[in-house]
Amino acid sequence: MLVAIILLWLSVPMAVGDGGVGVGVSPSSLEYNVTGESPVSKELFVVNTGDVKARYDLSFDSQYQGMFTFDRNGFELNPGDSQKVTITYNPTLNPERTDLNIHLYVEGAESGSNVGAGVKIPVQVHHQQTLSTTTSTVNRRHFPLASSDPEIAQALQYLSSRQSADGSVDGFGTSCWAAMAIASCGYDPHSWKKESASIVDYLINSRSQVDLNKVTDIAKFILALTASNENPRNVGGVDYVSLLEDKFINGQFGDESMYNDDFWAIMALTSAGVSPSSPKIQQSASFIKNHQNSDGGWSWHNGPSDVDDTAAAIMALTSAMEGSQSPYITAAVNYLKSQLGPNGGFTYMGQANVASDAWAIMALVACGVDPTGLEWIHADVSPVDHLLSLQNSDGSFSWSPGQVGSAWWTSYAIPALLGKSYPVKGATTQQYTTTTNLQSSSSRTTSVVGKGKVRVRIEDVTRTIWSGWVEIPQARTILCYNSGRQYTIQGDNVLAILDEASEVGGFSYTVSDQWYPSMGFYVDSIGGHKAEGVYGWVYRVNYALGSVSVDNFKVSDSDQILFYYGTENVRPLRVQVDKVEVDVGEPFTVTVEFRDDSTGSWAPLPGATIHVNHDYVTDSQGKATITLNEKRVYNIYAERWGSTPADQYVRSDVIQVGVGVPIPEFSLMFAAAVSAISATLILLVLRLRRAPQRW
Repeated sequence: MLVAIILLWLSVPMAVGDGGVGVGVSPSSLEYNVTGESPVSKELFVVNTGDVKARYDLSFDSQYQGMFTFDRNGFELNPGDSQKVTITYNPTLNPERTDLNIHLYVEGAESGSNVGAGVKIPVQVHHQQTLSTTTSTVNRRHFPLASSDPEIAQALQYLSSRQSADGSVDGFGTSCWAAMAIASCGYDPHSWKKESASIVDYLINSRSQVDLNKVTDIAKFILALTASNENPRNVGGVDYVSLLEDKFINGQFGDESMYNDDFWAIMALTSAGVSPSSPKIQQSASFIKNHQNSDGGWSWHNGPSDVDDTAAAIMALTSAMEGSQSPYITAAVNYLKSQLGPNGGFTYMGQANVASDAWAIMALVACGVDPTGLEWIHADVSPVDHLLSLQNSDGSFSWSPGQVGSAWWTSYAIPALLGKSYPVKGATTQQYTTTTNLQSSSSRTTSVVGKGKVRVRIEDVTRTIWSGWVEIPQARTILCYNSGRQYTIQGDNVLAILDEASEVGGFSYTVSDQWYPSMGFYVDSIGGHKAEGVYGWVYRVNYALGSVSVDNFKVSDSDQILFYYGTENVRPLRVQVDKVEVDVGEPFTVTVEFRDDSTGSWAPLPGATIHVNHDYVTDSQGKATITLNEKRVYNIYAERWGSTPADQYVRSDVIQVGVGVPIPEFSLMFAAAVSAISATLILLVLRLRRAPQRW
């Protein structure tokens, strides 16, 4: 059965006098899997969800338009009517067979008027054969790789060949990075042995090599320990977490003239279980943000930006639960994009290299950005392709072409190619031997199949913990902290999605089986914030309150799942704008609404705070008129948290408005006002990445 309005962002009404134009589509995305030369067709239903007759046009950006054909276009629909459109992709019109990650635009307008509405639909094209181009000797690879892929298997075998009898891999510093690389593959570093000593044995026995006066030394050691499932609070009776926390002075860690010690301190402490909301971590995150350069990047000290430190800063901030829509993260991502070299690799001091590639890729992954997406490809080479081009026949990776490979650079490349980021999580069970069939598996994920995607947003009272899209898994294995029991649950429920999101987003949560099975499982903390009194973690699906326990609510492709800290009567907010693109100095109106659960409708909220460049407060109709004089894209969200639940609201999702510049990737083709476009439509792909200072 056709669902006319799948999600708010896929149904866009437009006010026109007493009526309105509306656009609804099904499905919410299109995916083409191409195995040869034959065209591939997909069907899309377009629905008039408004109350006036309208004309509907479908299009791609001009560079892709010729690759697709429509069996019909430019058709009119009466209110409530729908039209099936067959959209065919012809691979022969894409000579280099590049995979595509683009958008289809569906726009509706009332006849004889330039007022209308539009939605954009994600479209992916995957070519199953290996791509080889005339502009690059690199084979295009899908991303992320698996531990069983030959590139990873050969890299691991190279690391194994570099291990000494004492368990070390080319010394103490490289062994720390190697332990993280091993864990990122799903293997237990304790099983990584030469004779009787493992790499973990070596690290613990050689801990005297940690310079206790250097924050980065302590942090690196902690990161290696936590990746290996060792407790850094008690290593030979020494609490390295406390040693690191003792380096906190004047709102930052270590030397006040250096920034990279704060990057790595945050990652290390959060990996060791310190709450991201702790005062020290949040003050250090503020210190990092306050020292961002005007180009969006960071250096390791007060100097010009570089890719490696910018990536490390992003990973640190996201570890501290800085939202992916944060202006600091957005600016940093844009800086990283500006540092892509002509050969597809990320550059450091003008040279594309393995370390910058690896750390920038990990940073992108941490922010939910695909480093093989079209916007990251130069000369038909993605950063992943460029990184793979630096692998040698013995499995090692070189810093740049023609140089000798090393275990250090190889240890950076492995987690990046696997789609992991720092800090590497240590939930591993697979034993590694030189004869291991490299089919690793995480103890948390039972298996994943393509059952669709859902969008997850997790809102604490004063911050967004995480937001992004995750695949619906087939099943997940969860651990209940109160009983120590593990349960394998189906993947198409809210709890499984939370578990999947926590792994993708790098945040923590705890779940209890105290009332299982009579009432189901209970999530009692997310991001270190535990339920207290009548307040706890509540979930909604497509903004409607869940009516059953988290493990019993079934989800579907394209659902929007909202977790928030609150209680009964706390309601979510949404933000709408009358124009998504304006000229410098041109006023636009922002409307803040809350969901009335008694009616299922949205109502204006007076007295809400709107955050843009400055704070604005909505009037009695829930509106505020804003004028901005700086040419750039602005992030906008709203919140209100009063003293009682009846006056407490979940902060809104973020939307964007372009002032003097177009919204990235999508410029509305209508000159008239565009209203009721939700956050996901306007909030286009924000490209975020992370890369660490080398030490």
